[in-house]
Order: sequence, then C-alpha cells, then structure tokens
Amino acid sequence: MTNSVIVSPHYLSSKAGQVVIEKGGNAIDAAIAVNIVQGVAAPETCGIGGDLFALIWINGEEKPYCLDSSGYAGSNIDTIDFSSFKSLPLNHEATVTVPGAVKGWESIHNKFGKLSFKDLFQEAIKICNEGFEVSVELNHTLNHHKDSLKKQNSSENFYVDGKPVEVGKIVRREKLGKTLSSIANNGSSVFYEGDIAKAISKATKNTLTEEDINSFDSKWVSPLKIDIYGKTGWVTPPHTQSYLTLATLKAYELITNLGGELDPHLLVECYRSLAADRDQITYDYGDKIDSFVGLNLDYIKSKVSEIDTYQAKSFQNPEKLGGGTAYMAVKDSEGNAVSLIQSNFHGIGSTIGVSDYGFFLHNRGAGFNLIDNHPNKIYPHRKPLHTLSPTIWSKDGKLDMVIGTRGGRYQPQLLSQFILPILLKSSTPEEAMNKSRWVIDYFGENTESNLIFEKTSDENTINYLKDKGHKITMKDSLQSSFGPISIIYRDDNESWRGVADSRVATAKAIY
Repeated sequence: MTNSVIVSPHYLSSKAGQVVIEKGGNAIDAAIAVNIVQGVAAPETCGIGGDLFALIWINGEEKPYCLDSSGYAGSNIDTIDFSSFKSLPLNHEATVTVPGAVKGWESIHNKFGKLSFKDLFQEAIKICNEGFEVSVELNHTLNHHKDSLKKQNSSENFYVDGKPVEVGKIVRREKLGKTLSSIANNGSSVFYEGDIAKAISKATKNTLTEEDINSFDSKWVSPLKIDIYGKTGWVTPPHTQSYLTLATLKAYELITNLGGELDPHLLVECYRSLAADRDQITYDYGDKIDSFVGLNLDYIKSKVSEIDTYQAKSFQNPEKLGGGTAYMAVKDSEGNAVSLIQSNFHGIGSTIGVSDYGFFLHNRGAGFNLIDNHPNKIYPHRKPLHTLSPTIWSKDGKLDMVIGTRGGRYQPQLLSQFILPILLKSSTPEEAMNKSRWVIDYFGENTESNLIFEKTSDENTINYLKDKGHKITMKDSLQSSFGPISIIYRDDNESWRGVADSRVATAKAIY
C-alpha cells in the first residue's frame, strides 16, 4: 500500500478529492469529485458545460485506459453562413459543441468507481450553497466578460450592482447546486435529456438540436504511446494535440543521441518542426485513426532531419490539405491513477449561459477552421481539434508519473520543457516546476521562432537562444497562463509525491 496524492488548480478541489479518498473512494471517484468542485469554484477553467478527457491507470495492468468525452458540432451548423468570418468568433453559438463532461464522469465511474455516484457531488453541492472565496483569476474573468455575463441568469451572485464580486468575497451558486443535485440523484440522463437538453439547445439557437444532445455518448479509445529515455509516455489520440508532447521529447532524444546537457535551442526547434504540421494532421479521424502519423518513428526522424542544430529556421509543411482548462492528477493508495483534463476552452467559454441552471457552455468548436475541404473544417457531428493534452508515464510496465497542465495550444510546449529535465535527471520535479518557461504564439509552417519568456536570472540561456536566431520577448514575472502544471511522481524511495504550480495561488497538492 502506498500513499494517495491529489494535485489540482484549486485547494477546494484537492480537498474534495481528499474527502472522497477518506470515505473509501478510489482515484477515479476522487478525480470526479475534484473536477466537479473545480467547475464550481473556478468556472473560468472548467464546468459542466465543457468537455473531458481522462487517462486511467489501474494497478496491475500495463497500459492506461483512455476516455474521450468530447462533443461534436450540431446538426444545424450547415445552416449558418460563415462567409463573413475568417475564423470562428469565440462567443458564437456555432462554437458550442455538445458538452461531454457529465457523461464522462458517469462513464469512468460506471467502469471503475467504488462509491455511489451521488457521493461524489456532495462537496461541490455544499460549496455551491455555502459559498467560496472569489479568486484573482475568477475576478479577472468576471471583469473581462462583464458585458456578456452580468445580464445572464447563470451569473447569479457574480455581480453586485453591475460590478464583479471582489477578490476574497464569498459567492454562492445555488442554481448550479440544484443542477448538480439533479445530476447526482438521476445520473447523466437528466443533463442530456429533458429540460436541460432543451435549454442547451435553445441557448445555442438550435444549432445543437435536442437529438444531438440526447444521442451523445463518451467513447473509450486506445491511448497513444512511445518510449523516451527509458520511460513510456501515454497520451490521448487525435483529435487532441496531445501527441505533440511525446513527439517533441522523442525528437529531442533522437537529435541529441541520448546524452549531454539540456539544449534549449534544440528543444525549441524539435517542437517547432513538429508543430508546423499540427493543424494539418490533428483532426477527428473517426475510425481511421490508424492513418495518424504523429508518433510514427520514421515521421519524427524526418522532422528531426529538418532541424539546424546551429540556427533557428522556419519549417514548411510538406503537404497541403484542402485557456479555460483545468488539469487534475490523482493517485490512490491501491496504485490506481487518473490524469484528467476538463475545459471550457477560452476562459469561461462561449459566455453563453443556460437558462436558470447556473452554468455556461464552452466554445470548443472554435478549434475548427473554415478552410474548404480541410478535415478540421466545422461540419455537423464532427469533433474539433482539441488542445487538451494529459499524460501518464510508466516504467517497466508500472505507473511512474502523472502530468498535465492547462494552457490551450501551449500545453505541449509547457509539458515538453517541464518533463525533459525530469527524464534527463538534471532536475527534480520540484526544481523543474520553478524553472522559467517559454511559449510560442505562432508555430505553423513558415513562422519564425518568437519566444515569450518568463522572468529569469539565467541570462546565459537567453543569450544562447538569441545567438541561435530566436527572437525573445521577456515578461517581468512568472505567468499564471504558463500553467498550472500538476505532477504526481514516484521518488527514489518508492514514495509518491505531488507538486502544485505556484504560478496559480489556488493550486494545491495533498499527499
């Protein structure tokens, strides 16, 4: 027996997981409870109006289970005229795909849970009714979207005299509490059928039909994997971009021939060479996922061959084809673990509230494009490119690490630079968590290397990258949007530890 570990972006979420573990629940039960509370206390990250992906490690098995509980575009998408748009507006009803989180909770609970489904909601419902302190991040979101949110019923108590509730003040979400109570007592059917489904359809101006919502189901799929530096990395398959984390790390292993000090130029170029293809090869493959090449070793080698070890360059795609997120990691004393990510996409999502039910709908459909004949063009019942990128790591067939982050398109960038020094054993997870991070806004084909760097005292690295031709913009502090990364790992003494990211003040690891 080993210790349980819970890491999430909010202390109330982590505490909810701890309560479930203490009641006799397992990692799967705890992860669900963590997720439900996260959507209550931090709706700027996730909620019942969004999607969910999970990697689940069951002790004694040698590969994780993978759940895709993400939704598809509505049947009436093809009735909308997009001719005046270059891309999909974030607050357009067309960006609302069927929310998958609630069905996802039920699916993983039915397969692996120990406690009753109802038990997993109790902390969240209590917090809805008793209230919670408004965080800096939630206050910022309420300010940013004030004009859209303050007039909606789902924004109950978020605004006082037209102004967002101040940081540190208590806010209650009784309407959401009633909705969660109904789901707890009746299961996911109460969300995907009847009055709530009608309200969701109405909120999207019938872009999502009731039948679209009624017929949604989660899907168990095969995870992708690749061996890197003696460990096996596992990720969710496309339509997610999760493969990019593993592909980047494998490319780095190949180009450096298994050794040497960490070279930031090569890591950046490994990512950029592979990311130049992302939008061309990441889409909803349906039953043709075997044709995905992103973790094919020959493909990765071909991208490595394009890299100049001395200078940053632009990368061209070889073939032309026609955020708000919360990551949580949980491991129980039995050795089971969950790497779960759930999202509204952009902050609080589409800002479209659902009647009096107390929640907002995500805008994950903004991951589609409007390019004719492209496999990621918005289309009825198609799923969009997803940025969510959870990981699980094993070694010799045993669980080794559970790692993930929020960050939209930045997720593989953040994860690869965090994980690499751990794989190289040049940093402990605690040390890696405190290292300055970079992100790249534009990484498609024929783009330059423009890095946005957090504040750092490591001038040698900055000068080295500049000498290699990377353009760098410096931030004057650590950035909350460059995380929070959460990790659970097995240390050298075979004990399990969790590390939360100080970039977000509410993040908490319990073990």
